[in-house]
Amino acid sequence: MMKEILKHLRIWGRLVRINLMSQMEYRANFVTGLLMEGGYLFAKIMYVIVAYSAGKSIAGYGPDEILVFVGTFVTLTGFYAGIFMMNLFQLSGLVRDGSFDTLLTKPLSVQFLATFRRSDIALFSLDALAGLVMIAVGCVRGGIALDPLRIAGWAFFAASGMGVAYALWLIPMTLVFRIVKADSIMGLADAFWDFNNVPMVVYKRFGQAVGTFLIPIFVITNFPALFVLGRLPPLWALWGVVAPVAFGLIASACWNSSIRHYASGGN
Repeated sequence: MMKEILKHLRIWGRLVRINLMSQMEYRANFVTGLLMEGGYLFAKIMYVIVAYSAGKSIAGYGPDEILVFVGTFVTLTGFYAGIFMMNLFQLSGLVRDGSFDTLLTKPLSVQFLATFRRSDIALFSLDALAGLVMIAVGCVRGGIALDPLRIAGWAFFAASGMGVAYALWLIPMTLVFRIVKADSIMGLADAFWDFNNVPMVVYKRFGQAVGTFLIPIFVITNFPALFVLGRLPPLWALWGVVAPVAFGLIASACWNSSIRHYASGGN
């Protein structure tokens, strides 16, 4: 199993390099994309500025802690948009026009190729870097020591969150093999991402429970921030370890079940 994982990681690294080379062929388009992401970051920064200007806490979280939440959200948005989103959005088109056939002929995991073949890491690395700066600034201003344990814990729960995000967005997209055109489903799933834009404590307890255990959207960006701030309960920390494995298995089962309905050739 480890040999296969390392094999797919090497192939993914080559795919990333190929995508980067392709993007750099059109420099003007790349620069325009960076400017658009800059606008997105500006909107997020304005949100933080308002929090600092008001000087109020939100559900017990001060402006510096809010900055850590926003920074985590922005960082992981870079990974989500740069790796997951474009592949899942294009899955419906691949199935509809029969291009998915070419993936079936490759000596690799079809799920891997369908969900990781495209990437835009260069463009969305701006989000990741800006988000990390926000987290560092929020911790320094809030007197939170960025020791190796906190950094490692944040990285672990961020990776766990990305695993959960991958599974949550893949599960509804497996319907594409049954209904073919599923663009609206992907749009609805994508809208759920913004639920992580603010600390989960702003929602009522029922909403927190649903968003943590039933549809664990809050595991994605809230858990890393809560760990850094020292506010992650032990039960939630344990769930942060279990959730990516559990939902990863569910997503894999949904994929294997649904792909049997693929008719091939756009039929």
